[in-house]
Amino acid sequence: MAGGYKVVIQGQVQGLGFRPHVYRLSKTLGVRGFVTNSNLGVVVEAQGKNARRFVQKLTLNPPPLAVITSFRVSRTRSRPYPDFSIKPSRADKGAGVDVLPDLAICPDCRREIRDPADRRYGYAFTNCTQCGPRYSIIEHLPYDRPNTTMAGFRMCPACRGEYADPGDRRYHAQPIACPICGPGLATSPASTKLSPVEAAAQALLGGKIVALKSLGGFQLACDATNDRAVELLRRRKRRPAKPFALMCEGITVTRGFCRVAPAASEVMLSAAAPIVLLPKSPDPVLHVAEAVAPRNPRLGVMLPYTPLHVVLFERLRRASGRPAVLVMTSANRKEDPIVAEEKRLAEELPGVPDLVLSHNRPIANRCDDSVVMAEAGGKSPLTFVRRARGYAPQPIPLGRMFHVKRPVLAVGGEFKNTFALACGDRAFLSPHIGTVETAAGEAFWRETVARYVEWTGIRPGMVAADLHPDYASTRLAERLSSNLGLPLLRVQHHYAHILSVMAEHDLHGPVLGLAFDGTGHGTDGAIWGGEFLLVQDRANWQRIGHLGYLRLAEAGAGLANPVRVARAYLSQAEAFAGSSSRRRSVVWHKLPQTSSVGRLFDAAAAITGACGAASFDGEAPIALEALADPAEERSWPYNDLLDLEVYPALLRPEPIVLFVARETAAGADAAEVAARFHNTLSGAAVRLADLLCARHGVTTVCLSGGSFQNSLLRRRVAAGLRSRGRRVHWNQTVPLNDGGISYGQIAAAAWAQPPYPNR
Repeated sequence: MAGGYKVVIQGQVQGLGFRPHVYRLSKTLGVRGFVTNSNLGVVVEAQGKNARRFVQKLTLNPPPLAVITSFRVSRTRSRPYPDFSIKPSRADKGAGVDVLPDLAICPDCRREIRDPADRRYGYAFTNCTQCGPRYSIIEHLPYDRPNTTMAGFRMCPACRGEYADPGDRRYHAQPIACPICGPGLATSPASTKLSPVEAAAQALLGGKIVALKSLGGFQLACDATNDRAVELLRRRKRRPAKPFALMCEGITVTRGFCRVAPAASEVMLSAAAPIVLLPKSPDPVLHVAEAVAPRNPRLGVMLPYTPLHVVLFERLRRASGRPAVLVMTSANRKEDPIVAEEKRLAEELPGVPDLVLSHNRPIANRCDDSVVMAEAGGKSPLTFVRRARGYAPQPIPLGRMFHVKRPVLAVGGEFKNTFALACGDRAFLSPHIGTVETAAGEAFWRETVARYVEWTGIRPGMVAADLHPDYASTRLAERLSSNLGLPLLRVQHHYAHILSVMAEHDLHGPVLGLAFDGTGHGTDGAIWGGEFLLVQDRANWQRIGHLGYLRLAEAGAGLANPVRVARAYLSQAEAFAGSSSRRRSVVWHKLPQTSSVGRLFDAAAAITGACGAASFDGEAPIALEALADPAEERSWPYNDLLDLEVYPALLRPEPIVLFVARETAAGADAAEVAARFHNTLSGAAVRLADLLCARHGVTTVCLSGGSFQNSLLRRRVAAGLRSRGRRVHWNQTVPLNDGGISYGQIAAAAWAQPPYPNR
C-alpha cells in the first residue's frame, strides 16, 4: 500500500477543463494517481514525493473559470498507481457540483470559425472547455455528454481525438462538435438556394423578422437601423413601447450610438456577455431606430455570445458592407417564458417571424439574457436588472449572519419572479422566471425548481413567500407547503428587499432600509412602496417612516395609469386641503391607500408630459428620468415635506406634485422640472433618512426596490447620505427589483430559524 492524499473539490469545477488542468500539473511534478468527476465534485488521489506540493499548487492555482467552495484534503493509503490518469466519471451519494452557466464564445473559438483554413470555419456550434453551452444543455449530473442534450450526436474520429487528448483545449469538452458530427442549422421556410445563415442575413437586410434559436431559447431579430422593421416587430409582438435589446458585433460599433464606460466594456466582453444598459450617445454616428427604446435614456446592448451570432454578423457585414446592429429580443408572449421549441414558437407566436433559423440541439433548460447596469465603484461594477444567462445557476453566498440551518425554498414575488433554494451559506437563485400567474409561467417555475433540487441535492425543509395574500406565487407556496407538509413563512415585501442587501453585503443590524418601488403588501393592509425600515438583528424590524399615503382606486395595480394617478394626487393635494363635500370625502376615504414611490413618479411623468399612458411596468418613471436635465442642480424646498412629529415619520408627496404642476403650468422647461422633481425627492429622502439614522443610532443605509434602478435617484440619494457620513449599500449580486425578493426571503427564513449553537 502507498500513502498519498485524497482531494475532493466542490463548487464550479466541472465543464471548464479542471481535470486536464489537474492532469497537466501531475505530469509536471511527476505525481501518480487519478482525477475523476462525480456528483460530489472533482475527486483527486495523488501519490509520490511531490504529492504534497501538487496539492498546494492545485489549491493556489485552479483553472481560471473555476469557483471553488470546498477543498477537502485527507491522507489516504491505497494500492500504488503506476502513473496519473483521468478516470471515467462516477456516481457518488450527495451533491457538490455547481452547474456552470452558459459561457460566451472564447477568443480561440472565435478565431477558428473566422479562419477559412480551419475545419470549423463558419461552424455555428464551435466550443471548447472555456466556452459554449452548459446550463442550457445539462439534464443530469455529473456533467458528462450522455447527461446532456448532446447525447444524440456521436463524435467523429477527429472530435474524438481532441476529446481524448489531455493536451487539447477540447479535452472532455462535453458539447464538442464539428460540421461532420455535430448539430446543424435549418430554416423554415427552407431555402434551396441559400445556406441557413445566408437566408437569415438576407431576410434581416430586407427588413424581415427572423426567429433565431439561441442558447436558452428563441430570439426575435430585425435590423435595428431600419425604422420600419422595428415598428413591424412591435406591431407583430404587440409590444408598444417596452425597450428591445440590441446586439452588435463589437464595442467599436456600440460606441457609434452609445456611451461605453470602461466598466461597461469589461462586462460586455466578459464570459457572461449580458445585456448592458448604456446611456444613449448625444451625438450618434450610427442610426438606431427611436422605436427600439422610446422615451428611454439608455439602450440595452450585448455582443454576439454564440458562434451562430458571430457567423450571422459576419454574413451581414459581407452582404451589406457595413456593421450590423440587430434587435435581439426574447421570443415569448407577454408574461410567458421564452420559447425553446420550434413547434411552440409556431403555436405561441404565429405570424410574428418571417423566417425561423433553428437547429437540432435540444434546449434542456430555458434561460433569458441577463440585463445589467455597469458602473465603476462598489464591491462590483454590476447592478442587476435581470439575472439569467451567464450567471444562473451560480450560487450566491449568504452573509454569515444569514446562514440557513434548515434548507429553504423561497418562491419570490409576483412579477420579475425568481425563486431561491438555499442551504448553509449559499443560495441558488433561479434565472429570471417572469411570473407564475400564467399556466406556462408556473410550469416553467416548477420544471426549473425540479432541476435545481436534483442538481444541488437540497431538499427544502421550509417554504418562504410574500406576505401578499393574492399573489399567485403566494398561493403556489401555500400548495407546496400543504402538499409537502412544510412550514410556510410569509415575508413582508419591503423587508425582504432590505434583507437582500444585508445578506449580500454581510451587514449586521441595525440598518436603515429605504425600499422604494411600485407595489407591495403592507402589514397595515395598505399598498407600500416608499418605506424607511429600521432592521435590527434576527427579525426585529419596524417601519419608522414612509411616503405619505395616496388614496387611489388602482393602488395595488401592477400597471397604473399615470394620468389617473396625477389626478388623484392633485385632488388629494388641493380638494382635500379643506374644501370638499362630506359625501365626496366619505367616498374618498374608502379608496385603497398607497405609499408607492413608483406612483409618485407616474404622477410627475403625466404632469410634465413625459408619459401619459404606460404599456409596461416602469415606463412612466423611465420616461421621466430620460426627460430630466442632469445638469440641473436646483430643487424645491423640501424641509417642509417632512413630518417627524408623527409615527411613522412622513415624507409628504403632495407639495412635490404641486410644485411640478405649478411650474409646468407656468411654462417652465419640462427637462428642468423633471430634474427638480428628482432632486427634491432625493434631497427629502436623504434628509429624512439622516434624521432617522441620528434618532436611532444607525450608521448604515440599504437601498433596494425597483425605483432605485433609476440611476439619477440612486446616485443622488447615495451621494447625499455618504456626504453625511452614512455607509450606503444596494443590491449588486441580485437584482434591485423584485428579482431579488426570493434572496431576501431566504435571509428572513434564516433569521426565523433557531440560531446555530455557536452564535
